Amino acid sequence: MLSPYPPMRGGISAYADQAAAGLRAEGHQVVVASPVPSHADRVLDVTKRGAGLRLALLARRFDRVVVQFQPEMLGAPGTPRRTRASSLLRLAAGMWSARSCEVCVHEVDYGDGPLAPLLRAVGRRVWRLADVLIVHTERERRDFAAAFRISEDRIRVVSQGAHLLRRTEVDQATARAALGLPPPPLPVLLAIGFLQPNKGFDRAILAFAGVQPERARLYVVGSMWREDPTSVSHVAQLRRLAQSTPGVELREGYLDDEDFDRWIVAADALVLPYRRGWSSNVMERGLLYGRPVIMARVGGMAEQGTDRPNVVLVFDDDELGDALRSVLDDLRAR
Repeated sequence: MLSPYPPMRGGISAYADQAAAGLRAEGHQVVVASPVPSHADRVLDVTKRGAGLRLALLARRFDRVVVQFQPEMLGAPGTPRRTRASSLLRLAAGMWSARSCEVCVHEVDYGDGPLAPLLRAVGRRVWRLADVLIVHTERERRDFAAAFRISEDRIRVVSQGAHLLRRTEVDQATARAALGLPPPPLPVLLAIGFLQPNKGFDRAILAFAGVQPERARLYVVGSMWREDPTSVSHVAQLRRLAQSTPGVELREGYLDDEDFDRWIVAADALVLPYRRGWSSNVMERGLLYGRPVIMARVGGMAEQGTDRPNVVLVFDDDELGDALRSVLDDLRAR
């Protein structure tokens, strides 16, 4: 398995960890390679020269290569397209050498502008090297098939929640005490994840300000994915909003898997007003612990949350405020 891996940060790292655990439970031997030193068995970064040959030689030793793909595997945001193309060719060398190859596409760049057709043509040749392509929603399957002209029959849909494991067994009162939160029955709402603009946590704070904040508490919890100027500016905005909004607290810091789940257990509901995204691992973890989830109807998450018990999908800020009031009313009526 080629993937980010704990203690590397992010939902894909956690997904890969639990997918590997599931395969091992089925009796498979799984060797994991990650781009940086981690709990994985090997280090292999396709952005580095020579990685294509190393991956090809490694792939020949195994029955199947599983790739947990997202665009940053090919280079950080801002990496020149030529450099990312070289990384993609190194990945392709490993896929071509494999006896069998499965690619789980957590996110993909379809390209834009005049170069988009060329980028999709190159991508199509790479993705066709996989025996199985996996995405997380039907919408992603349709979009991926159309963009790269690949038959939908070759693309499987596997839920983000397919491999989830509980990381804590504490009850809500214990979790709140450990985190220094007010004890039940005061309702606690939680917006958790990386502190970056696409998560929309500023929207959660502004909506909470209009729903009688004395009735509950809102905690925004997480850390920056990387300290780029956009993220730094956004976190500064979150700090200002939290400080000026009664009932809101911003808790900054990286969370390991157990701490992440402890926060979910401590909360009464999750607030995920994303501005964009493919799918949400956080939503699935909330449902794993039976917590209601308020989530924006964007990208693949619109389909991911449709007809799911305990999920409320919202279009805009007005609907977000209405959903917060409704969830708080339900919590207080219990």
